[in-house]
Amino acid sequence: MDALAYHLTDLRVEFAGRTVLDISSLAIARGGITAIVGPNGAGKTTALRVLAFLQAPCAGRLEFDGRPVTFRDRDLVALRRHVTLVAQSPLLFGRTVSANVAFGLRARGVAPDERVVAALAAVGLVGFGARPARKLSGGEAQRVAIARALAIDPGVYLFDEPTANVDREHVGTLERLLAQLGASGKTVVMTTHNLEQAYRLTDAVVSLVGGRIAPVPLVNLLRGTARSVGGTNYFHSEGLCIEIANGAAPTAVAIDPEDIIISRAPLHSSARNSFSGHVVKAESDGSSIMLTVACGRNLVARITRHSYEELALNVGTAVYVTFKSTAVHALDSRPS
Repeated sequence: MDALAYHLTDLRVEFAGRTVLDISSLAIARGGITAIVGPNGAGKTTALRVLAFLQAPCAGRLEFDGRPVTFRDRDLVALRRHVTLVAQSPLLFGRTVSANVAFGLRARGVAPDERVVAALAAVGLVGFGARPARKLSGGEAQRVAIARALAIDPGVYLFDEPTANVDREHVGTLERLLAQLGASGKTVVMTTHNLEQAYRLTDAVVSLVGGRIAPVPLVNLLRGTARSVGGTNYFHSEGLCIEIANGAAPTAVAIDPEDIIISRAPLHSSARNSFSGHVVKAESDGSSIMLTVACGRNLVARITRHSYEELALNVGTAVYVTFKSTAVHALDSRPS
C-alpha cells in the first residue's frame, strides 16, 4: 500500500446528538490531490475540520502519517504545523494584504521575506500587497487566504471550495496552482461542488452523502421519490421515471457514468431504462470522453474516444442513454 497521509476508521462526528459524519473507512494518499464532493449538508466541511485537527470525532480512529491522533492539546499544536485549512469564507485581519499573507510566517517566528511576494504572484495578486485586506472582493479575499497558506508551505493543504467565490478569469490560475502542489508531492484535499473540476484535477474523488461515503461517484445525483407499481420499483426525479432494484426506496440515487450506454438508436437489450435526448457537452477525460446528454435532465456518461468517433457524436447529436436498474445506486441521505 502506498504511504498514507490520513486513514479514518469507524469515525463519527455528532453535533447536538445528530450524526453529521459517519465514515467506516477512508484512506487518503500522501501526495497528490483528493476531492471531497457531495450536496450541501453532506459533511464536507466537517471532514476537512477533522483532517485539520480542529474537530475531534466522538468515536473512531484517525491516523496521520501512520500514527494515531489523540486530539490531546499538547499533541495538536505540533500536528497543526503540518496542515493548513483554507476556509471558503476566510477571515482576514484588518491590515494590509501583505501583512495577512505574512501572518503564518510571523506566528512561526519567521521574518517575512520574498515568500510573501511569491505567494501573491502565485494567486494572481501581484501589486496587491499594500491594499487594505478588508476592502477586497470575496474572490480576492479567497486568493489572499490561499497565498497565506502558500507562504508557510505546509505538507498538507486543505481547501474548502477554493474556487467557489473566484471570478472566472482567475479560476484557471488557482486550478494550475492546485495541480502544481499535487505534482510537487504536497497532499491536497479539496471540497468542491464542481464535479467536472473534481474529476479533471484530482487523483481521487470521495463522494459524501448525508455524512457517509457513497458507493459510486456523484456525477449523476438525482433526488426524488420511489414507488412500486405492479411489483416493480420506480424512482421519479425531474421528469424521469427510472426503474430501480426491487426493495429499494431511496430519496436520492446516483448512476455511475461508466454504466450508461450511448447509442444513436434504441437498443434491444435487457436494460429497462432508456431515454432519448441530445448531446449538450463533450469533454476529454484522458483516454475517455465525458458526454453530457439532456434527456429531461442532464446525465453524464463516460465513453471511450473510439466510441465517440465511431458514433460520430457532437454537440446537438440525437442519442439514447440506456442503463440497467442495477446501475442505479440507492443513497441514504439521512444517516441514522
